[in-house]
Amino acid sequence: MVLTPHCAPRCESAKWVYEEPYTLLSTLMLILSVAAGAQFFLGYWRALLAGMAAQPLSEKFFVAAGFQHAAMRAEDFSKLLSLHRLMPDVKVAPNTVWRLRVHYSAMKMLGGLPAVGAWAQKEMGVCTRCLAVMVDQRLLMNLACAAEARS
Repeated sequence: MVLTPHCAPRCESAKWVYEEPYTLLSTLMLILSVAAGAQFFLGYWRALLAGMAAQPLSEKFFVAAGFQHAAMRAEDFSKLLSLHRLMPDVKVAPNTVWRLRVHYSAMKMLGGLPAVGAWAQKEMGVCTRCLAVMVDQRLLMNLACAAEARS
């Protein structure tokens, strides 16, 4: 039988030798996993935005919004946002407008940096185009609902 005070000095040094590197390794794995997950999420989000921005806009949108076909700029985001708020939501759809606003605001802040200014301006244009698609979809749903109510 070995007494506990006899093993105490060795147990402390053994604890440091065997537990300390694993704590560092697990912390490093956690940080790398979170970074990889964030990178995957941002890539997925940008792919969703690119897919949405590639959808065509209807003629009714250009008439309602007062835009020419190629005259929409990244700075028109606030105009489209106010137009989106004015239209009633007939069908409950997932609300991604706040995500677009957050992304647009982040890109606007990054736009002041000289290294990424052009890229941020391009991303702001994608956000504006996505919001235009959402406004167009809402406009077409409202028009279809009004036509259905009339008949």
